[in-house]
Parts: sequence; C-alpha cells; structure tokens
Amino acid sequence: MTATDTRGVSSESRSQDSRDEILKAASTLFASRGIHETSMSEVARAARVSKALIFWHFRTKEDLFMAVLNRLLEPYVIDFAEEAGVLDEKEQITKLVESYLLFVRDNASSIRFFIAQLLHGDRTYNVLTSQVLALYDGYRALLTDLISRTQEKGLCSREFPAQVTAAFLLSTLNGMLLGFLFVRDGDVDLEGAMGMLRQWLFREASPSEPGGVPTPSVRAL
Repeated sequence: MTATDTRGVSSESRSQDSRDEILKAASTLFASRGIHETSMSEVARAARVSKALIFWHFRTKEDLFMAVLNRLLEPYVIDFAEEAGVLDEKEQITKLVESYLLFVRDNASSIRFFIAQLLHGDRTYNVLTSQVLALYDGYRALLTDLISRTQEKGLCSREFPAQVTAAFLLSTLNGMLLGFLFVRDGDVDLEGAMGMLRQWLFREASPSEPGGVPTPSVRAL
C-alpha cells in the first residue's frame, strides 16, 4: 500500500467517524426535541463538528433525519432465511418470539426515538410510520405463516385460527414492550415468557408438572 493509499484510507475512516458522530448527536436531539425544533447548528455543537461538515454529509435536515431513521431501522430487519433451513416451524416460532424480546432489550433507545417522533407529530410522521409498519407487517405475516404450517403438522394448538393466534401473541409481546420501555418495574423474565409460550401454543407441560421437560436457560432481559 502506497502513502497515497494510506492517506485515502485514513481520510475515509475520518469521514465515516464524523458521519457516525453526526448521526448519534442528531438521533439524541431529534428524540428529545423533534426534528423541527432542532437546528443544524445544535447538531454540529453536539457532534463537535462544523456545520459545513454536516451539510457535506447531508444536503438538508430532512436528509439527516432519514439517515438517522435508516440507521435505527437496521436492527429491526430479522432475516430468518438461514434459520428456516435448519429449524422446523415450531423452533422457528420460538426463535422469532425470543428474537423479538431480545431486540426490545438491545434496541430500547431506538424504539423510544420512534415513539418520540410520533408524539412530536412531525410532518415526517407518514414516512416514519410507513417504514415501521412495513417491518411490523412482515414480522406478523411470517409469524402467522409459521403458526399455520405448525398447526397443519399438528405441532401446536389448533383451537384458534393462525391469524387470531398470531394477533394475540403479538398483543402480548407489545404489552411486554411497553412495560419494559415505560414501567421498568424489573426485567422481563424471558425464560418465563418462553415457557408460557410453549405451554399455551405447543401444549408442553411445565417443568414442575408430571412429564415436564426443563427448558433451556435463556438470558433475562
């Protein structure tokens, strides 16, 4: 690698670092004040960069907001292509629910960001909700399809249609999400939640019941 190449790599690294700092500062300010009440000068001060550098990375404040949004949306995309090849439908449902709960724990700050934007009522509301709802709809569709196929194989309860079962399960998960974000009266018992899922959906006996099989220990939120 020549000296010119080294300088090029170093310059790209600095550019990426400054972009990351801008996005981090903007995310915090947008969440606390809203996009329209936050100036680019405030973002520059919080990120400890020049205002000109922000406009070098982002043409407008709306572009900056969309970059923040896209960065925060990245963890919401759950790719189950690999799992689908090695796990049966029942195991995929368990993995999907567990991933949701772990995601809530690991991305609480970005979830609060989204909620803050909805409360601020910015004109970017439609852009925000359409992207988040698209991801949510994809998760719901995947969960419903897995439950339907599991029911067809007799691996889980057929008491209710797959769509109703998925809706009830998502309502429960969303309630746990709100409790974790706003009540914070203790960590969510992930092991207990997964145990209840197995008993309710898969009709598995609890470890304390005759014939019950202890479930693998998983981390609490």
